[in-house]
Amino acid sequence: MSADPSEGQAALAYPTARGCPFSPPAEFSRLRAIPGLPRVQALEGAEPRLITRYEDAKTILSSTGLSARFDSPGFPLFSPSDVQQRDDRNESLIRTDDPDHLTQRRRLARHFTVKRVHALREDIQRTVDEAVDELLAEGSPADLVKLVARPIPARVICLLLGVPYADHAFFEDAASRALAGDSDPDEVRVALGELAAYLDALVGERISEADGDDVLSQLARDLVLPGTIDRPELVTIAMTLLVAGFETTGNMIGLGTALFLRHPAQRELFLAGDEAAQAEAIEELLRYLSVAHHPRQFAVREEMTVGDCPLRPGDGVLISLPSANRDSAAFEDPDVFDVRRPARGHLAFSHGTHQCLGQALARLELLLTFRTLFTRVPTLREAEDSGPYDLKQHSRIHGLNSFTVAW
Repeated sequence: MSADPSEGQAALAYPTARGCPFSPPAEFSRLRAIPGLPRVQALEGAEPRLITRYEDAKTILSSTGLSARFDSPGFPLFSPSDVQQRDDRNESLIRTDDPDHLTQRRRLARHFTVKRVHALREDIQRTVDEAVDELLAEGSPADLVKLVARPIPARVICLLLGVPYADHAFFEDAASRALAGDSDPDEVRVALGELAAYLDALVGERISEADGDDVLSQLARDLVLPGTIDRPELVTIAMTLLVAGFETTGNMIGLGTALFLRHPAQRELFLAGDEAAQAEAIEELLRYLSVAHHPRQFAVREEMTVGDCPLRPGDGVLISLPSANRDSAAFEDPDVFDVRRPARGHLAFSHGTHQCLGQALARLELLLTFRTLFTRVPTLREAEDSGPYDLKQHSRIHGLNSFTVAW
């Protein structure tokens, strides 16, 4: 193996301070220029390697020599939630390795194909229209996060899974407490326990009936009843899909609206384009905002070299997707928001075997939301007295708690 260019460097604190609400911490720009892979401070005294550059991130995410399991030697713990999930032996889709991961993914993939998602287009459009109706009925000024950004993805994923939207306040609150980076392990355990109990009751109903066309009913019918998986496994799947289905997209809608309002020329270019051009604009929005603030975490299982740095079994790695998506070696003028940029190669949904299963759904929700919102409310603007952005603090997913708009 080659010499480690990072040898002898002290472990750094992971960058979290955002000078701009639409950009990753500025410290990442400096870290991308440092040879090798710097060490950063993690929990329990660990010092995993930090990957900040696009090519390094893409290379290692393509590797089969990584483990996403909490119990793998060297797996880097980064938050109290990680500690709780390790202790409780979390074996959700994102925390398993092949061949188990591939098996789980194949069971779910057919429910999230581009064809399946586009079959929901009318339902998604209706959901978007209803949310904009509610925004207009509220009157100006109004909180866009409360009335548009949160309800749209929550209603869509509830429709897809067969979860009652009437319970959205409960599961949104539980998910928020579970994902908060500053919650202690006991708080996370309580939040996840509440969510698991709720979904267990719902899964029990689906197993008893198993005649619906929603995803949970189909999974109960196809997998639980034949004995392929058991009830607790379906509860874990339901929890993963439910939380992932609304949290990231909701933050993209809120923050994306604020970004478009700050860049009216880009908003006009977006509206003037045909559907293909608008879809490309959504890719740029995903690249630019990269709301997955929490790094991707893995343990190394096989020797490899990334960024001229030797990695050995038992090493931990953290991958910053927001930093990779601002790498000038991959994207010209990466700090410029340009909806005409060919940005489809971004890593906002990660890459490789662990890339986001629901990305087609997220893309369509974002496209229909921004097109409808800016078409129906052409005078939409930030409220004059809205003050500084109400940013989420200590959260795995970057976004806005609230966003007051006027028209």
